[in-house]
Amino acid sequence: MMIDSNRGWILILLLLSAVGCSAPGSRSLVDTMDTKVGDEVPIDWTEYEDFNPEAYQEQLEDPSNMIQHDVPEVLLSADLLLFDPSDAQSGFRIQIISTLDKQEADQVVEDALAWWRNFVKDASVYELYPQIEPEPPVYQDFRAPYYRVRLGNFINRDDAVLFLEAVEKSYASAFIAPDMVIIGTPIE
Repeated sequence: MMIDSNRGWILILLLLSAVGCSAPGSRSLVDTMDTKVGDEVPIDWTEYEDFNPEAYQEQLEDPSNMIQHDVPEVLLSADLLLFDPSDAQSGFRIQIISTLDKQEADQVVEDALAWWRNFVKDASVYELYPQIEPEPPVYQDFRAPYYRVRLGNFINRDDAVLFLEAVEKSYASAFIAPDMVIIGTPIE
């Protein structure tokens, strides 16, 4: 009886493997090897694909009209005076503020420009500073983390001391600071 049940299982396994290995069609291995990779027929996707790229064509605007920047107008003008970097030398400036706040430094620059324009009316002190720039000599310098606002270009300290006396009337905490200054004539 044990042999009959083993035979039954073997017969069932052979039958299942024969059915599982057979293919539903009559295509042979030779038929599948007749087609080459380059002989494939292209698939026509037009009935499934309806994207038309022409519907998305846009005319781009002239980019030169769209550019906006924060560069001061004086730097963009043709009247900008340039100085030869070799004209920079050790000298002094009057520092009127050192702050962590950029907006405060910007406001002090505006105030200093207004002060300078009013200051030039006083000829006795104005002669201390040789005027060659079209704009007042007010500089904003950033050296992390401080914004510094400084006035003037002085080669010797004595001239800076005389100018400091005039500046201290409006900016009590002003002091003389060593700096690289530009003394010279503009490049034509």
